[in-house]
Amino acid sequence: MGLKGIDWRVALFKGLFHLATLICLGVLGWALRRTYLHPDIHFIIWLLVCIAIVAYLFFAVKFLIRQRGFRLFISLIALLQLVPILASILIFKLEPESTPLKPLTGSAKIYERRFNDMQDKQKLAATANGLAPFKSQAEIESRYKELHRKKKLVKIESNPKYVVRSLSYSSPYVVPKVKNLLDDLSERFQEKTQSRAKFIVTSVLRTEEDVKRLRRVNGNASTNSCHCNATTIDISYVRFEDDSFRQRNNYELRLALAQALHELREEGRCYVKIERKQYCYHITVR
Repeated sequence: MGLKGIDWRVALFKGLFHLATLICLGVLGWALRRTYLHPDIHFIIWLLVCIAIVAYLFFAVKFLIRQRGFRLFISLIALLQLVPILASILIFKLEPESTPLKPLTGSAKIYERRFNDMQDKQKLAATANGLAPFKSQAEIESRYKELHRKKKLVKIESNPKYVVRSLSYSSPYVVPKVKNLLDDLSERFQEKTQSRAKFIVTSVLRTEEDVKRLRRVNGNASTNSCHCNATTIDISYVRFEDDSFRQRNNYELRLALAQALHELREEGRCYVKIERKQYCYHITVR
């Protein structure tokens, strides 16, 4: 049919359809991220947005493949583009207004003065609750499946509650009691901040090889470190991953972390030593 009007119009509207599809997918992606991150939007809304995205993609492909006539094609396009428009309106309507954040009172230093559990005390707890030191990363990997099956070693990863940063001189493996401690600490931390802010784990299990490498850049690194028993973690008190919806300043986040950690220490669940040169809390499970 060459360049007859109907073919030209179909080609034009197909191009516009592809452009509108990209825009609408962007809108749906925004809605998906918005519902996931916002602390007051129920999970079911996030699930509905996921379903809308899948349905949108399915029908977009179906309409392109099985189009029957120009008018029907345009009508279906118009109907389809209502999905992201309605989804975005739904998000704006259902998104509740954030309640004002209650101020955090007190000083982190008050709690940090009590974080003075020295190496000898922590090492006794590490030996009692942990594993024998590993020689290398290769040994950890070769033994992990067996130790995990026996519930003696687990891997920790970044999640909605806390961040495990890229580790240079340690590996993200701990005894189960440490993971339980981390989960409880993160829940209390987010409850106190009234947000989804996360603290950052900076050091975990060290092998003998890790200690040797670390001593080349940090002469204070102990060859008898509690980190070698998979019972000890370091958490930064100066760096956090803040909540984009309910933001706290670093002082408040540090205070909330110190308060939560102090509670767990008072409950006899861990020992804590503040390491000012490394800007972290050195924590060993009890």
